[in-house]
Amino acid sequence: MTSSLTVRRIPLLGALIAMQLILGSLLSIQLLLTKISFAFIIIGLTARLFSPLVTAGSSAISSLLGMLLFPKFTFFPGFILTAFLTGLVFGYAFQHQTSLTRVLVANFIVVFILNLFLNSLWLHLMYLTPRSVLLTTRMIQEVITYVCYSVILIALFKIPILNQLTARFK
Repeated sequence: MTSSLTVRRIPLLGALIAMQLILGSLLSIQLLLTKISFAFIIIGLTARLFSPLVTAGSSAISSLLGMLLFPKFTFFPGFILTAFLTGLVFGYAFQHQTSLTRVLVANFIVVFILNLFLNSLWLHLMYLTPRSVLLTTRMIQEVITYVCYSVILIALFKIPILNQLTARFK
């Protein structure tokens, strides 16, 4: 990678982290057991432009900064791990190409394995709420989230100008 390309990519990554921080912390709705956010859009864009590890790292940094700068509830490092794994899954899924299958599989892993099971584990450890209660109450939300994530990311990755810009920037 040439140095001029690297110099152009670092500010872009910083801007994407800032946008993810804004969408994930400031423009999100966070209740005790659930969080509604559109930061996944920025994670998807980051995954198209950068490697899986950079995407995972930027997601973790954004999550950490969001918890430190805009605390809404108790800090728990498990959520940073979930953010890192979300970036990693999206990074591997969208690194070379985006297809309907890749979007659906990546969203399934993120929503049902990471968000539903892993975040429920973190909430159980934090608040000692029974896991069965957490899983049943969060299941409906995660089904809706899966549909929304899939529709939005499929539509996003079909925008021609976005595909041209990401292809040129890589």
